Amino acid sequence: MKRISTICIALLAAVVLFTQCKPIDLTADYKDITISYGFLNAKENVHYFKIYRGYITDGNAYDAAAEWDNIYYPVDSIEVRLVEYRNGQVLRSAVLDTTTAIPKEEGYFHNPKQLLYYSDWQLDTENTYRLVINRKSTGDEVYAETVVVGGFSIRRPMVSWNMNSNNPYKILFSSAENAAMYDIYLTFYYIEVDNATKAITHHQVTRRLNGDYIRATTGTEVAYTGFTPETFFTTIVQAIETKPGVTRYIDSVAGQPYRCMRLTAWAADQNYLNYREVSTPGTSIVQNRPEYTNFISADESAYGLFASRNYGYADLSMDNTTGHNEDTLVKSPRTRRLNFDYYRNSPEFPNDPVE
Repeated sequence: MKRISTICIALLAAVVLFTQCKPIDLTADYKDITISYGFLNAKENVHYFKIYRGYITDGNAYDAAAEWDNIYYPVDSIEVRLVEYRNGQVLRSAVLDTTTAIPKEEGYFHNPKQLLYYSDWQLDTENTYRLVINRKSTGDEVYAETVVVGGFSIRRPMVSWNMNSNNPYKILFSSAENAAMYDIYLTFYYIEVDNATKAITHHQVTRRLNGDYIRATTGTEVAYTGFTPETFFTTIVQAIETKPGVTRYIDSVAGQPYRCMRLTAWAADQNYLNYREVSTPGTSIVQNRPEYTNFISADESAYGLFASRNYGYADLSMDNTTGHNEDTLVKSPRTRRLNFDYYRNSPEFPNDPVE
């Protein structure tokens, strides 16, 4: 669901970008414009694609976007295919089915029901994939291609680190095949226990560690040294509100005691890097940005992004074996007002010894 939400947000941003940068002829005839977004991920079992169409309205454009019939093609009016190639030879091709089973979060576009096209293919990093959209009424086709980003893993840290260190920490992970860029995120998981009712709720805080994206290297390993571990406690203080009447404890990721942090590195292909570089505001006082889409059409009637990404992660501990991390969370002047107690006192602390 998070993946779909991200795609929809990117779509709205693209629509705004295109309408701001391109002059609009209000007297022109309607033109069939296709807008599509989708990411392939070799770790996923199902791959979803969002396909919208342009529309004309006499009223408010945002109100019109909330109408299903305005933004979606009738399912029998287009054919969507995924094609797999290697060295120019077609290995397989399949017409994609649709689903409305995944709800969309609130926003400008129609919700909670949304239309998605999907494939359940297993992907191969040696192959190229093409998304083809055929408009049956005219026979016109628009398409985009992408390679597949390969798998990779976090090499450092693996179990824990000193979160009290104010020295830059070298994060290491293996290079991903076909990757052009990386982002690194650190997520902290915790629970809140209502002191009166004993009700337990689960929460999380996520921080992107790198300021700018990290470019892929030609080596077998990628290193990032721009993160100072102790700054994450500042992030916690800024992100978590003081809440009287609750006691907080670190949570466990996937049932692993004391593993309350997940370090995730995301890798993306050149298509996404191009899109990001074009879409990110520049530092110049001249803010006219070129349009970017990797969809190809005969009459420039398709926009969007078809790209690939992958991720690797490590679940990290906040016990006191390295740097007194949990002591700092519970006792330090910065975090004390957040009412964290030791995990060993948590109602979710395992009763049986963990080997």
